[in-house]
Amino acid sequence: MQRLNEHMSSPFFINNDMLRLKDFITEKKELPYDKNPKIGWWKDKAKEHGHHVVYHGTHKKNLPNILKHGINHKDPDTGMISVTHDPHTAHGYAAMSGSGGEKNFRKVGKKAVHTPHEDRVVLKIHLPKDHPIDGHLRGNVGDKHDNLKSKEKYEKHKKADGQDHEYYQTTELRTSKDIHPKHIVGYMHRVKKS
Repeated sequence: MQRLNEHMSSPFFINNDMLRLKDFITEKKELPYDKNPKIGWWKDKAKEHGHHVVYHGTHKKNLPNILKHGINHKDPDTGMISVTHDPHTAHGYAAMSGSGGEKNFRKVGKKAVHTPHEDRVVLKIHLPKDHPIDGHLRGNVGDKHDNLKSKEKYEKHKKADGQDHEYYQTTELRTSKDIHPKHIVGYMHRVKKS
């Protein structure tokens, strides 16, 4: 009985009732929205910390499944999962999540329905530096491709007092490998329903 009482004081027990693990995980993973993350030169950060800090936008209805199983829904055209260094870009891509993703969103054209801001969720991920990333940086067009290739360009941006999230906006990294739930640090809402 004493052993049971010790366990009942753990965070899984409230008023002698055991929380469902899903509720505990969801409660613990919500983070404040990171409006201006300090990203630095992305390749250096991965070397220094052993992981990339990246974001992935999705519909809030997908959150319980992602927290349990990770991110495993790949783009049907590329066979890849896209992430970004910028939470605002991830929030923007989540606009297409209610249509079933970017491909379906673009396919319906003018009939596309944007996911309301309050239904979008941005996942914060610590992607291990050895997690396979598309070395060609496909999905990044024009100067965005150059932004991920040139540390000199990044340093010039910083000297001009540029913000990191502005430098990395609309850039993406793609991976062909699922993102395990243990790499998901948490989730954020830019706009919450009142």
